[in-house]
Amino acid sequence: MVLTIIAQNGGTGKTTTAAAVAQAAGYLGKRVLAIDFDPQGHLSWALNADRRQGDAYQLITGTPAREAIQTAHGIDVIASNPALSTLRSGKGSARRLEYAIESIRGLYDLIVIDTPATAGELQYNAIQAADGVVIPLVVDTYSIMSLYQTADTVEQIRQTNERLRWAGLVLPMYNSRPKFNRQMRDKLEAIARDNNIEYLGAIRVNTALKEAAGLRESLYSYAPKSAGAQDYLQITRRILEIAE
Repeated sequence: MVLTIIAQNGGTGKTTTAAAVAQAAGYLGKRVLAIDFDPQGHLSWALNADRRQGDAYQLITGTPAREAIQTAHGIDVIASNPALSTLRSGKGSARRLEYAIESIRGLYDLIVIDTPATAGELQYNAIQAADGVVIPLVVDTYSIMSLYQTADTVEQIRQTNERLRWAGLVLPMYNSRPKFNRQMRDKLEAIARDNNIEYLGAIRVNTALKEAAGLRESLYSYAPKSAGAQDYLQITRRILEIAE
């Protein structure tokens, strides 16, 4: 399965989710490739990847996929490159990533793609290449608008991507104590259901996620029993079930 992580606003835990799902799948013994398709390169940093060994810009501008891959944290990675931000749209340009990874799809149980936090050429490429998408959102008022916008984007691209079978909602950095948070969770879950988006679960607030990323260590070697690690493990198992 090719899984794209998308959100159309920042601060949602998008890259944290991409890293944790990729690491969780590796922890479960799956063959995993993580692709950092965000010019900011936060996923590359968290996974301790070095773009001097090959990167996503080279991947979609002609470098064979196998030559852009490196290994970090026990999973394969294609690092980011700031030059990704220079890509412009044109006829057929939204399929560049899809074509670039076609030869390696069969090598992996899961390919996870991190994307910029704005709609545009890179995000469209990543959704066009995907079998499914995960939408991470925090529980606040603005996330309602973001969920509607993202659902519209996914539905539009579904018309040209027959492989795009499903979408799932994840709520990172979730604190269940405030009543408002529980109300927003219920509202986001209802909106997701109305848009045929599966609610995958919430990730409890904990420091291990930030610490592992900051130290550039795998969450599942740094703090495998932490709340965040266990929550992402449960969500990843669900994603892998869907993939089957």
